[in-house]
Amino acid sequence: MRHHARPDRSPLRFSTPTLLLVALFPLGCADKTPAKISFTAPPPVIVSGNTVELRAALVNKKDQPIAGMAVFYSASPADVLEVSSSGTLRCLKTGDASLVMAPSGTAGASAGGGAAAGGGVEQTLAVKCRLPTAIELPQDFRIVLGSKPAPIPARVLGDGGVEMQDVPLAMTSSDPSILAFEGNDAKPVAVGRVRVSAAADQIAGVAPVDVVETIVSEPLALADGARKDFKLEPGEYEVTVDMKSAARITQGVTVAWDGAPCDPQPEKPMHHFRCRVNEPATMTVANPAQIGLGARMSGTVAIFRVPPA
Repeated sequence: MRHHARPDRSPLRFSTPTLLLVALFPLGCADKTPAKISFTAPPPVIVSGNTVELRAALVNKKDQPIAGMAVFYSASPADVLEVSSSGTLRCLKTGDASLVMAPSGTAGASAGGGAAAGGGVEQTLAVKCRLPTAIELPQDFRIVLGSKPAPIPARVLGDGGVEMQDVPLAMTSSDPSILAFEGNDAKPVAVGRVRVSAAADQIAGVAPVDVVETIVSEPLALADGARKDFKLEPGEYEVTVDMKSAARITQGVTVAWDGAPCDPQPEKPMHHFRCRVNEPATMTVANPAQIGLGARMSGTVAIFRVPPA
């Protein structure tokens, strides 16, 4: 019987050294020239003594990390900002500082003891350290319903009670259905009272804030014996009437109520009081008749619907 030789169809075989050379060839050609330092940027303003990790690394022009090359860090002034050899940043006190990151062994790093050469890449950051000791909010603050969102004034104090102007604050409301925040601007939503907090890390100030509604805010002029009525729906009201006599004599106006258990106000130039209206009622401001001798009274009247006391 005749036997025919079969062709060899087995896979091509290469020696192990050849495969290793092929696998290692790309690594041998990787670009190890530093193009920049990649890092996690610290906050624009640091408001606590907590540590901040920079996570810096040297990368090439393809943003590929370069193995075996270290980043050197230095910070000044040293009493404001410190940085560890691993890139951990910490503010020591309030002040402006500078942070330098450079490949170890370069001109920027050599002064601080850098060792291996790493190219001429260097990053310098301005760092603001603002460490508050107290935050103050106004204690009798009110916002009128319908007004545009606006910030609530807060005073941020540092060491020695020195006020700092550039500290970012986190503003929160105890009830966003009454007062909400859009960024740091307070937006009134409904009449009521909330507690507002202004915080920078662990330091916070808290204060009550009232949202009120303007019912009446207008000039008022009453001749001798004249009066004016104001219709009010159920609610809690704060009333201010401020009048002056045209003849510069001692004279005033009275305030009376119909349909509300509120105390009538005797004649005087200025009134400021609160009243709870349980059902539709009428408030009357009158210039008492002086038998033709009374003077004309002019001024303003303001009525606000307010949260219950």
